[in-house]
Amino acid sequence: MEQVNGDTLAAARKVIAVHINYPSRAAQRGRTPAQPSYFLKPSSSLSLTGNAVERPAGCELLGYGGEIALVIGKAARRVGIDDAWGHVAAVTASNDLGVYDLRWADKGSNLRSKGGDGFTPVGPALIPADAVDPAGLRIRTWHNGQLVQDDTTEDLLFPFARLVADL
Repeated sequence: MEQVNGDTLAAARKVIAVHINYPSRAAQRGRTPAQPSYFLKPSSSLSLTGNAVERPAGCELLGYGGEIALVIGKAARRVGIDDAWGHVAAVTASNDLGVYDLRWADKGSNLRSKGGDGFTPVGPALIPADAVDPAGLRIRTWHNGQLVQDDTTEDLLFPFARLVADL
C-alpha cells in the first residue's frame, strides 16, 4: 500500500471540504443541511499525519474532526453520480482542524479558521479507491486516548459520489 508523503502533498492543487456530512455532526450542530455546503482549504493546510500542529496565538477554541479524504485521480468536471467514484484514485484518513474563535470573528469564513498551515493532516496510507466500498468505510477519532467520534460512510448525508459529481 502506498504511503502519503511530501510528494503526495505537493501534488495537491486544491482541498475541498464539506461542512456537515455525518449525521452525528449534524446532531451536534442541531441542524441537518438539505444540500451539501463546501469550502476550500489552501493546499498549505495539508501535512503528514503525526506532524505537530501549531496553535495560533490567542486561539482558545481549536476544534478537530476525523474525516475521510478522497484523492481525485482524474478530472471530475460535470460527471454523473454513476461515474463519479471512478474519478477517485484513493482514500486516506484526515483530520480537519479549526480555530472556532476566528471563525466567529470572520463571520463564517473558513480562511483563517480552517486554513492554517498543517491544519489538514492526512495519511498515513493511500488506499486504492477500487479496493473499498465508499459506503462501507469507518472513521474513528480519539482525543487523549478517548474515542470521541465513531462514524461510518453508510449513513452520510451526502454520499461521496454526489460530492465528486457536484464538483
